[in-house]
Amino acid sequence: MGAVGLGAMVLVPALGASAHDYVLSSTPAQGSTVTTALDEVSVTFSDLVLDLSGTGSSNVLEVTDASGRHFEDGCSTSDGPVLSTGVALGGAGDYTMTYQAVSADGHTVSNALSFVYQPPADTVAAEGASERPTCDPSGGATDGAADGTETATATPDPEQTVVPGASAEPSAATTAAAADGDGTDLGLVIGIGIGIVVVALGAVAVVLVTSRRRPAGDDESDEGGGDPRP
Repeated sequence: MGAVGLGAMVLVPALGASAHDYVLSSTPAQGSTVTTALDEVSVTFSDLVLDLSGTGSSNVLEVTDASGRHFEDGCSTSDGPVLSTGVALGGAGDYTMTYQAVSADGHTVSNALSFVYQPPADTVAAEGASERPTCDPSGGATDGAADGTETATATPDPEQTVVPGASAEPSAATTAAAADGDGTDLGLVIGIGIGIVVVALGAVAVVLVTSRRRPAGDDESDEGGGDPRP
């Protein structure tokens, strides 16, 4: 029994460590009534929220009214166990915070929390958007993409170093150098060819001259080839 009890004690923490994150609290709280203007909402989980994309796009927090219009700025951010987004709410009424986050064990958790908004009479109501807006770091919400994903535009680095030779178009100096190199190679080939022809012609001339000349000793030998006796 002691061994079994020890095994159970070891197993329980292991199972707890692999459990999905769950919500500990939210701002506004679930079912609460908000009577002041809001510029941010958040959800706090039981463990770290993983940002797998590195841009915050893997975790999303949306805020919608009863008609389904969006009032978040699209810039969902995670800081430890807290997932938050900026908001500009519309008129009084029921609102829903819908979250989707990657929990510490790598699994995605999602759910919705509701609250009632009853701002002061002089509070300016935002128009909202029919779709989830894209992230606008300046604070103003923009119309969202059709697929509801966040988009980001890369900003050129003014200190970026330009790598020589990266351009697809060759420079004038490179073109001229290539042309000079081609001319030098062609002249060398032509010179070698002419030299070979001259050497070959010289060899043929030598052979012809040699074949036409007969040694004097051979002629005398032919003339005196008869019997020397009278």
